[in-house]
Amino acid sequence: MTLEFFLLLFFYFSITIAVIGYGILFSKIFSVENSLNIGLYGLYGLFFLIIYSYLSHVFIAHGKVHNLIILIIGVIFFLLYFHTKINKKELFITFVNFSILFIGLLIFKTHDDFPYYHFPYSYYITQEPMLVGIGQFNHGFRTPSSIFYLNSMFYLPFIKYFSFYIPSLIIMGFANQIFLSNIFHHIKKKEINFLYYLNILLILFFCIFFYRVQEHGTDRSAQILIGILFLQFLYFLKFDNQSEFRINHLLIILGIIVSLKAFYLIYLIFILPLFIILFRENKKKLFFKFFQNKFFLLFVLLVFLVIFVYFINTGCLLYPASFTCFENFSWSLGVEQA
Repeated sequence: MTLEFFLLLFFYFSITIAVIGYGILFSKIFSVENSLNIGLYGLYGLFFLIIYSYLSHVFIAHGKVHNLIILIIGVIFFLLYFHTKINKKELFITFVNFSILFIGLLIFKTHDDFPYYHFPYSYYITQEPMLVGIGQFNHGFRTPSSIFYLNSMFYLPFIKYFSFYIPSLIIMGFANQIFLSNIFHHIKKKEINFLYYLNILLILFFCIFFYRVQEHGTDRSAQILIGILFLQFLYFLKFDNQSEFRINHLLIILGIIVSLKAFYLIYLIFILPLFIILFRENKKKLFFKFFQNKFFLLFVLLVFLVIFVYFINTGCLLYPASFTCFENFSWSLGVEQA
């Protein structure tokens, strides 16, 4: 039991480090690393891994060897770049933050839907490449989520499927890092304003009401990220010299939210008031930057992948919206079931 505990602890921190490593690499490729903290590096890393997991599962199962290679590469990137990209004090705070969350991982039960379809779907991805029509199995297989694909990426030697609840936990951990980094930045700059208090309010709210980290499922993770999205939107409206980079943050966070559950596609309407404000404030340059942004193409790619998986599973573009369903495929669930 002691050995199993330390193996789980070792892989838990290794996964966290690897995700940050991929975030650093991803941000370096797109030249946005000068505006990131560890929390944002983490979300960038998750965004990269979600896209990779959707694409790779079309061709291969996410087995232990494959996942171990992905983990090692992420850790290597972290070790190569963290000393130049990450503040040592922030790294210590990250360690404390994720250590506290690990305790929550041990003492709370899993989400009620975990045995019903979170675990079966995640395990299926580790055993088989993409299969057509799995929505016929049960209702859970009709509603895929990027959480399941992240779970499958962390199916590793020794700990196997005991890591399947780690993605929800690290999403909360990276969210806490963003709030804490913002709070310390406000204190350092002596900007004790509305945004400073909003960061405090959000971190208190999520830590108090969402403290049962193993029970998060897909909705809690999405709701936490919606809080981050709203916060980043308010920072963007400051229209400072970081505004162009904050467009990247908005697209990354919105992309992860949409991938968690098709229902959250409704948050695409968030883009409308953003465009209205840009025109009212005569910020047309930022408006066009939004569509010229490389992350916009990646965002569109992720939305396409989500819709593609829904279609392959159910014959519907967005199950259970019946008007998106096709009847003429052998695996289609049909309009009546939807």
